[in-house]
Amino acid sequence: MGLVNRVVPEDELDAVVSDWTKTLLAGPPLALSMSKTLLNKSFETSLDQALEAEAQAQSVNLASDDAREARSAFVEKRPPQFTGR
Repeated sequence: MGLVNRVVPEDELDAVVSDWTKTLLAGPPLALSMSKTLLNKSFETSLDQALEAEAQAQSVNLASDDAREARSAFVEKRPPQFTGR
């Protein structure tokens, strides 16, 4: 995600923000939360610390119910239903 994702005319702004919000809310809350935490800490950690934190986050995420749901949804060709667990 960049600083600016898209530039739109003012009269389209509310619709674009609503669509983007729905996209984020449909995502995996555990993974998004961990990503946000890692990004927020990125300026105060060393590369080694950041890599270790990323490895830990990936371990937790890959073992989560949401990761299993993502794999199942992909195989079944359906939208995932994330629970944040």
